[in-house]
Amino acid sequence: MTKVSAEERKERIRKLLLSAVMVGMGVWFGGQWVLESLIQGPLERERAQTERLRRNIKEREEGLIRIREASKMLEIWESQSLPSDPEVARSLYQAWLVELIDDVGLTSPSVTSSEPVLRRGVYYTLSFSVRGRGTLEKLTRLLFAIYQTDLLHQIRSIAMTPLQRADQMDISLSLEALALAGGAASEDAETVFEEFRRRTWRTSDRLAYNHFEAYQTIVGRNLFGMGGGALDASDFTVLTSINEVNGEPEVWFTVQSTDQVIRRRVGESFQVGSLALEVVEAFGADVVLEVDGERWLLTLGENITDAFALPPGF
Repeated sequence: MTKVSAEERKERIRKLLLSAVMVGMGVWFGGQWVLESLIQGPLERERAQTERLRRNIKEREEGLIRIREASKMLEIWESQSLPSDPEVARSLYQAWLVELIDDVGLTSPSVTSSEPVLRRGVYYTLSFSVRGRGTLEKLTRLLFAIYQTDLLHQIRSIAMTPLQRADQMDISLSLEALALAGGAASEDAETVFEEFRRRTWRTSDRLAYNHFEAYQTIVGRNLFGMGGGALDASDFTVLTSINEVNGEPEVWFTVQSTDQVIRRRVGESFQVGSLALEVVEAFGADVVLEVDGERWLLTLGENITDAFALPPGF
C-alpha cells in the first residue's frame, strides 16, 4: 500500500476545498439567476403590469368624470347661448342692446356689430360696439343689466370721457357674445324670438348682489371725479391718526388743502366738503364710517374717497 505523504494530503485537501468553493459559487450564482429570471423577474413584470392597469383605470375614471362635468357645462352653455344661426343671433342681440340702452336712458345711442366668426367649428363669436351719453348712474344701470342677464356674453372694454357738464360723459363699450354652432335650428322665427326673450329675462349668478340698490355706492361716490367742476374738500381729506384718549379711540382726519385737522370719536359726526360722515367704529388701523346709510371702511393713511364700501348689513 502506497504511503501518501503529508504534502500530497495537503494538496488533495486544497483541491477539495477549491472544488467546494467553485461548486458553492456556481450554486450561488445559479440560484441568483434562477431567482431573478424565473421568480423575481415575472413578479416584477406582473407588478408593473398591475400598476399600468391601475393607472389606466384611474385615467379612464378621471376622463369619465371630466366628460360628465363637460356634459353638464354644455347643457348650461346651451341654455345661455344665442340662437345657433349666427345672423339671427346677431340681429336679436343687437335689438336687445338697443332696447336696453333705451331703458337705461342713454342719449345719442349707437349700436354696431361685426360679422360672426366661427371658432373651431364649435361656436360663433359676435362682437358689438355700444356708444352713448349719460351719467355715471345710467352707466352703472347698463352694466348691472348686462351682467345680470343670463347669456353667454361679456364686456371686453369700457371707455368713459367726462364732458364739461359735471354729470355727463361719453360712454363706449365693446361686447362679445357666443352662439353654439350646430344647435337645433327652428324655422319658426317667432319661436326663436320667444326663446331668446326668455333667456334675457333669466337672472345670472355673475353678480354679488341681485338688486341695483347695492351698487348705488358707485353712483354716490362718483369714483371718476368727472366734469371739471370745483374740487371737493373730501378729495383732500386723509385719515392721519387713531389715538386713544381717556380709554376711547379718537380719530384724526387732515384736510390737506387747508391743513385743517378734524378730531372725532365713535358716534360723532362731521361734514367734509359734500360728505356728511359719522364715525361708527375704530379698531387697529381701520375706521368704519357711515355715509347716507352706507358703511365705508377706511385704513390709516388713505383718502376718504378711497374708502371701501362694505356690503349691506355689515
